[in-house]
Amino acid sequence: MNFELFENINYEYIFNLYKLAQSNPNNLSSIKQTYSRDNKFLQENLNFLISIDMFKINGNIISINQNNNLEFEELILSSISKEPNYAACIKNYLANFSKNSGGIYVFNPDKYYNNKSSDLRNFLISMKYLKNENDLYILLDDSILSKFKKIEFSPEQLKKRIKDQELIGAEAEKLIFDYEFKKLKDYRSNLKPDHVALRDVSAGYDIQSYEISEQSEISKIYIEVKAVSQSNYKFHLSLLEYQTSTKYKDSYYIYLLPIDYSKQSKFNLDKLLKINNISKNVIENDTDWQISNEGYLISKK
Repeated sequence: MNFELFENINYEYIFNLYKLAQSNPNNLSSIKQTYSRDNKFLQENLNFLISIDMFKINGNIISINQNNNLEFEELILSSISKEPNYAACIKNYLANFSKNSGGIYVFNPDKYYNNKSSDLRNFLISMKYLKNENDLYILLDDSILSKFKKIEFSPEQLKKRIKDQELIGAEAEKLIFDYEFKKLKDYRSNLKPDHVALRDVSAGYDIQSYEISEQSEISKIYIEVKAVSQSNYKFHLSLLEYQTSTKYKDSYYIYLLPIDYSKQSKFNLDKLLKINNISKNVIENDTDWQISNEGYLISKK
């Protein structure tokens, strides 16, 4: 389960975004600016509302999914239940709860599971469906069980979810390929980038391009593209990618491209973060980066 889909998603934040969009649907830029004054994690919560089809973006205009018969929290859960990526996480998590002797649904997770599911857990707490008492999680409103218990996901839906995830990665690579193509054109050279990942997934990088030094010398670079969250740039570095980075050192780059579903491209190229010499600048840099104990899952502090 990809519980990280709910990372930094908070009921208060999405409610505030929704209210701002209701009052000013024709100015996305103004909504972002107003929201950011008093709230955090704009991009994640905006992406979330777009992903569950609560918002549709057309240029600078937001169309809102409204249902006057539902309270906002019911509307949120109804929208989530129609999106397999999110609904499957909630269904899986709620399956752990069982009635105690007092007829209350509770769950006492082990440390590992509690850590892995923390993003979803915190979201449910923010919606006041869940509370914690002495490491025991208590379901405050068991009506949520009936909303998700009977939801089933077909093999076709699973395939679509995997395909959607792959598509985001492919679109990120295509955007960076175009970015590098334009960059090389600006060098006034006849050099062109090579989208290696389209023919060789074992290369350890996605795109081979070029950079120019202060002495006007042109050299090859090897680029691995990661679609990431804008708040912490979290990414997974595979063993193959790490080994390739140690081979090419300063010539190996990771391009961290933040996802932004409010843009036509789905990404915020202005916030692109480029990192080379991965061992020095990431693995050994515990000031700016933290690495999980489960391998190279890395995020910005």
